[in-house]
Amino acid sequence: MALPTNTMTAGVGGALTADIPLLWGAKINDYFRYNLSLAQFFIDRSDELADGGSDIYTPTIVAMDIATKSNATAVTLNNPIQTKITLTVSTWKESSFLIEDREMAQLKKSYYLQQKFARSAAWEVAQDLDDAIAAQFTNFTLAAQILGLASSNVVDSTLSAAIAILETAGVPVYGGDTAWVFHPNTFYRQIGSVDKLTLWQNTQTEFPRSKAPTRGLYGIPVIVSPAVPLGAGAVGENSARLNLLAYNDAIHWARLSMPVGNGVKGYVGSEGVRIQESYLQQYLGTLISVDLCYGVVQNRTDAAVKIRSHSLAVGL
Repeated sequence: MALPTNTMTAGVGGALTADIPLLWGAKINDYFRYNLSLAQFFIDRSDELADGGSDIYTPTIVAMDIATKSNATAVTLNNPIQTKITLTVSTWKESSFLIEDREMAQLKKSYYLQQKFARSAAWEVAQDLDDAIAAQFTNFTLAAQILGLASSNVVDSTLSAAIAILETAGVPVYGGDTAWVFHPNTFYRQIGSVDKLTLWQNTQTEFPRSKAPTRGLYGIPVIVSPAVPLGAGAVGENSARLNLLAYNDAIHWARLSMPVGNGVKGYVGSEGVRIQESYLQQYLGTLISVDLCYGVVQNRTDAAVKIRSHSLAVGL
């Protein structure tokens, strides 16, 4: 039997074109976001600005000299010049959008787009703080506390050396206030290939194959963040990944406690990000604004070891 030639089709000009609806699905593709962790680790001084202010001064105690004492002689007096670290809170970032009533009525209700947009804006603003903290990694410039090369992977001996440097300087490495801060490429591609740190007979864990790799090295917690920056300009740091072994007092940050009021619906979210919503009748629309006013400073240059590494991994 010959095939029919006049079947009803849905193509352009087909008989069923007007009868088959084109539907938006029930799902929506949101973009991926990594966990913001740097602000949670380093020291938050925001509470000190609760009653106002823009700068926080942190006095730096200078070590006293010692002298030999002889009988019948006066003591030798110390008079060290004290210094201070200034944390200025003035960086103000915001992300806002307005949806007018007609478009709000037309949006598919199951998408909850207004809520998703607000959440995305809040994350972007909070990420700016994490990035600002990571940018401070370049400021750890004590030559004795810089390890690794831009052309090499991180090796076990580098990790041991970093611990030795901090302990020699008197930094409390063990106690929960010190952590490794690695870029994902450094942690998974480089450290993840070191047998001493990954094989069962050495670690009693199946690091490469476990569902969630243990975030710890030599008993020190590991923070993995894509915010870890690449070096630029400084000798030996062009294109180097700038990882850290850091005491949390190495970097301080603070945010202003911005008010939420005057009839505006709003709340304060993670890292102090303010989210506000107000209806603007003159535009017949809803305005969503997300903002954060913060400051970041390197507080103690001797409280971290900078570990330079290949940006990806040697051999890849």
